[in-house]
Amino acid sequence: MMDWQHTGRYHVTSSARMSHIASALIACITAVFMVAVTTMTAMPAHAAATDAAKTTVSQSTDATDSSCSDAEVAICIKSATAVLTSTSGYTTAVTIFNSGDTALKAGTLTVAMNAKYSFTSRVDMQDWANGDAHIPTPGILGTVQVPQIQAGHNASVNIKVPADDSQLTSIFSWGPKPLQFDFSNGVDKDHASVNSFVTRSTDGLKNADTPPLSVTVVLPLTASSWSGNTDAVKELQVGADSKPSASSSGSASTSKQPEPSQTNSETNDTNSSSASSSTSSSSPENDKETSQSDDEHYPSIVSIGEKAANIQRRQLELLKKYPMMQSIADPLYLQDFAIPPQTTGIMQPADFDITAYAAKVSSAYTQAGISDSMWSESLAQKALQTATGNLKSTSQTYAWQGRGNWTQNALDIAKKQGYSTAISLTDFASDDDSASAHTSKYIVETASGNINVLVAQKQLSLLAQNAATTKSADAETTSAGRLSRLMAQSALYQMEQPYAERVLLIAMKTAEDLSYADQVMSNLSQASWLTISDLATLQKAAAYKSGQAAAHSIPTNAGLSNAELAALNSSLSALAASKNDISRFSTSILSSKEQSGSSSTTSGTSDAQALARGDAAQTGQQSDDASGWISQLSLAQSTVAIHSLDGTGRNDTLPAIAAQLAQALLSGVHITPSESVTVVTETASLPVTVSNDHPYAVHVIVSSKTDSAEIVTAREAQVEIPAHAEVQVTLPIRVAAAGRANASLVLLDRKGQAFGITHNTRITSSLRLSDMSGLAILVVAGIFGMLGLWRQFNRKKDPDE
Repeated sequence: MMDWQHTGRYHVTSSARMSHIASALIACITAVFMVAVTTMTAMPAHAAATDAAKTTVSQSTDATDSSCSDAEVAICIKSATAVLTSTSGYTTAVTIFNSGDTALKAGTLTVAMNAKYSFTSRVDMQDWANGDAHIPTPGILGTVQVPQIQAGHNASVNIKVPADDSQLTSIFSWGPKPLQFDFSNGVDKDHASVNSFVTRSTDGLKNADTPPLSVTVVLPLTASSWSGNTDAVKELQVGADSKPSASSSGSASTSKQPEPSQTNSETNDTNSSSASSSTSSSSPENDKETSQSDDEHYPSIVSIGEKAANIQRRQLELLKKYPMMQSIADPLYLQDFAIPPQTTGIMQPADFDITAYAAKVSSAYTQAGISDSMWSESLAQKALQTATGNLKSTSQTYAWQGRGNWTQNALDIAKKQGYSTAISLTDFASDDDSASAHTSKYIVETASGNINVLVAQKQLSLLAQNAATTKSADAETTSAGRLSRLMAQSALYQMEQPYAERVLLIAMKTAEDLSYADQVMSNLSQASWLTISDLATLQKAAAYKSGQAAAHSIPTNAGLSNAELAALNSSLSALAASKNDISRFSTSILSSKEQSGSSSTTSGTSDAQALARGDAAQTGQQSDDASGWISQLSLAQSTVAIHSLDGTGRNDTLPAIAAQLAQALLSGVHITPSESVTVVTETASLPVTVSNDHPYAVHVIVSSKTDSAEIVTAREAQVEIPAHAEVQVTLPIRVAAAGRANASLVLLDRKGQAFGITHNTRITSSLRLSDMSGLAILVVAGIFGMLGLWRQFNRKKDPDE
């Protein structure tokens, strides 16, 4: 009984225990399951690699798509969210390139950041961009599987992280954050990583608001390149008595312009939106006093091509879209607009490279056809009046930096030429690189008075110009990477001195791809830590340095490379040669009776006035002398010259157009090839026909030399050829013996210098037959003489002899 009871109790107890254990196990399993479900729900994007909403992958077989890096395995950021807001989320598109010789094994691309890290200095930021800083990035934004990539091919992947992702919502402070792209497939040599940035805006955060940093963004309104017009060269050679081509009044350009209706709409919108920042006067429709003319023009010797015209239209669209974007225009470029936009200011005509000019001897430019008056401040104003058709138009002028540095000499020259403000793009104030971002204004003393130097902030301007800060910054090899760095850098500058009043200048360049400039302006406009101001605000701001302090920041050398100096010297030499040929034609080839009132070249003031009016090849009534025609030719050469030596360095092929113009002048007077000449007497004549294709008479010398001492011609013969005519001149030939000779015929100017093509004419002498006749006569005479002597000795004498 006791045993049974004991056994029964034991059995009941054991069953209860088993029941409790089972319940506990079920509870544990349930808890683990719930935790797993919760973890999966809150898991960041990298754990959901198969989630199609967050990651997608596509592989390209295009082997021609070049990599953004020299490495065999390269990560290129094609697009990325530069600024995070509370609702933006993060999206990126990345391409992995395999530049090796073998296939790249499949791997994983990971995008990670550090939500809690804040950059404290620009040095830390640059070290991270260069890959020299080791900052942990534990917050995984997303991962995606990358398939195998064949040699020479690439694969593109996309990652999209929603705004409510735990990693994004864990950011509690605004500012730039380190971001890393990492590819790995388990093979060490295939591993690749790129360091980039993402910037959290103040939107939706509970941080204390600080005053936004003021930035001024300026776009140079210049042609990306100029094209020479060979048709204009031909028409200038023919002269003013031919029918000229019609052109728009006030401009000699024949470049394709936008449709009038579209241009009017765009320009009016641009004018109205930017009127607050522009110093130009009202449009010509509102003023009766205009500079418009009904004169017809030859096509301009230089013009913008079709590609540049497309850029011109996109520039207008960009200014219309962002009214606070400041524009500084080349006034000669404005003359190529059907209706020029209203701009913030104007620069020196043709974007003339003042910094390179300061590094050379000024006489080299004078010899090349460029006088100082052609790029002065007053000439810029006159060119603006021609562009707008309004004699009362004025605007603030700025001396825009060329390829060289703003040295003290360059600033002295700019101020002397009338410019009170200079824009510095690079290498100014290099001693301030380690300082905090400061107002981009210096006041520099020159011999002609103080000049304001507005210095573009180096890092921000490089990035805004779609250039990397350093070659080591791998993420900045693409536009997306540069844009992310730009926004991060601007946020850092605001955080350096959040309560300091500063105005930073961001200077762009005339770019062929203005879509990047559009992205820059879009992001800057929406950045909560920035405010976009105008140039007037920067001009009024307190200077960062002035006097002796500013003088220490001025570069001490021009900064032109050997290649740039060589190209500059080559252009100057070619332009000087073309100018000398035009002068030579005027003084030594053109008939002296046509030179009444003319000089070898127009004066510098005359050139500048005509250049400002845009009538470098303007035609009028046929004048009695050639002075007007020569002035047109000289001005056309000067127009080519000043456009050749602009600040972009892209127009070094233009001097060939000036050379073509000069060559057309010299070749317009030429010898017509003649047939071979056969001479049957001791003297004869060699006819030479000289043609003149020009609208005015010329006076030249025909020179002839033979390669034989027995057959010679007269050395020289003066000849005057009327306009559009030909004249035949004869050169005496003297023959001393039978044979052949080549006569070399060439034209000389009145100073004895040869020009044009040398022609060879064959002269054949046939005096050999006359020599045989004479010999026969001599033989017969000798025979008769011998017979006479024989008869004299052998005849019978008469008895009475």
